[in-house]
Amino acid sequence: MLNPFEKISIPNDPETVIKTILNRIPKINGNTPKDREIRRIKYVVEQVRKYRVFLDTFPKISDLHPFYRELLEITSGDIGHFQRCLSAIRKSVLLAEKLSDEYISLIKRDPQNRPNKYMRQYVGRVFSVLRKRKECIDLVIRISKELKKLQTIDPYLPTIIVAGPPNVGKSSLVSKISSAKPEIASYPFTTKEIHVGHITSGILTVQVIDTPGILDRPMKDRNVVELKAINAIKNLNGIILFLFDASNSSMYTYKEQLDLYREIMGLGKVVIPVINKIDDLNEELYNAIKNEIKNEQIFEISAEKNTGINELLNYALKLLSKQSEVLDN
Repeated sequence: MLNPFEKISIPNDPETVIKTILNRIPKINGNTPKDREIRRIKYVVEQVRKYRVFLDTFPKISDLHPFYRELLEITSGDIGHFQRCLSAIRKSVLLAEKLSDEYISLIKRDPQNRPNKYMRQYVGRVFSVLRKRKECIDLVIRISKELKKLQTIDPYLPTIIVAGPPNVGKSSLVSKISSAKPEIASYPFTTKEIHVGHITSGILTVQVIDTPGILDRPMKDRNVVELKAINAIKNLNGIILFLFDASNSSMYTYKEQLDLYREIMGLGKVVIPVINKIDDLNEELYNAIKNEIKNEQIFEISAEKNTGINELLNYALKLLSKQSEVLDN
């Protein structure tokens, strides 16, 4: 499955279109003055129709998988406003087409032979329409460019989603168990987008998602980066590896990490607790976390040192294989 935004045909912004039209119009000739101005009007409307091509290649929002629909909502900031902008752009194209028919008819019927006057009136009105919709057009172009460059994520594939606070080793783990090569650094919020890799295990192809870090705070206070991680956890088909950092360099208290873990547990997915960085344990932090999740299957790893990773991965793949068998039956 492709990124549904991958095939969007992104047009130029209104001012670039206007500049292109102004540069091109004087070079368009015809067999007669009327023919010349009609050709110029037809050229203008052809340029405006590029916005219709854009609209036709933009996926129908109601048909989007919940993962991609919520991603559009997060990226745009207001999906309702975004949809109104799409509608406004379509109306602008229709108006430009309607006006072109009217002005071409005026030129053909004009007994005083003033085709250039009508062409100029038409161009002026079209430019006015484009500038009136400039804010909407600029918005949808900007959002579409962001969505178009996203890595392809198949929401129907069995998926391992690696989640947790920032800087707990998520990207290191993903790079060790899959084909993904996310940026790895020792500062928080290195991962600003969702990265995807794959594992082939027998006949099972598994998608591995590296999500941006999430802080323990109310949803309304979370930034776009955190919301993208929550969206992946909620709307992708798979299991969650939740990473705790129990090292001496941990930036988070055991309470902050456990509160976030419980919030993720509340999203209704299978969540596997994983304590990372066991090569540099803070015993007090480690014991506090272990005491709180003592009744659950918990894994202890060092992603950096490759400790415990195979056992964790085998367990996760077995769970996904069972989930796939249930779905297939």
